[in-house]
Amino acid sequence: MLRLNMRTTQPMIGMHTQLGKLEAHSTPAKLHSENRQARSNAHWTQPSVEINQYPSRHSYGFTNHTDFAKEHGQQGFSDLKKTTSRWTEEAWDNIENGGKKGRQPVKQRYDSKLNQEISKQRHIVANLIPDPEIHFTPVKAEGNLDPGDVTVKIDTEAFAKTNFTPGKVETYLQQKADVRRWVTEGKYDIYA
Repeated sequence: MLRLNMRTTQPMIGMHTQLGKLEAHSTPAKLHSENRQARSNAHWTQPSVEINQYPSRHSYGFTNHTDFAKEHGQQGFSDLKKTTSRWTEEAWDNIENGGKKGRQPVKQRYDSKLNQEISKQRHIVANLIPDPEIHFTPVKAEGNLDPGDVTVKIDTEAFAKTNFTPGKVETYLQQKADVRRWVTEGKYDIYA
């Protein structure tokens, strides 16, 4: 007896998939800073002593040119006028009386001046000599503080650089459907 053997193969569909991919690349932020150190800029001044001895020295006769001019400036003009008129009088006296018998105008004027100087009433005034003026400048700290400065700058980009690759699905026929048939005698061929 003849037997019909049959073997069927089912079709198979294969798939290749590729996932979608989103890439985002960001530029790291960069920090820049400028730093100026704080400084005190302080220093100490030297002490100083100023001594003005002029008031005490002036009291016993030392006078500078400015004070001498203030005290005796007008006196020079008045002394010049007096001396000029005195010399004029003495010259006329010498002319009128110099040749007369028994008259000696120069000697008489000299004796008269000498007697006036001798008979002058002298007064001595005692005053205290003023103290010198002393000015002391103490030590002190001077200078302007500089608090320093730290300036920070950050360079960054607002948006990341992105790249999107869409996903793919690809199908293909991995195995075709097939029906194989053959005939055997007396039994089925299960291994064929």
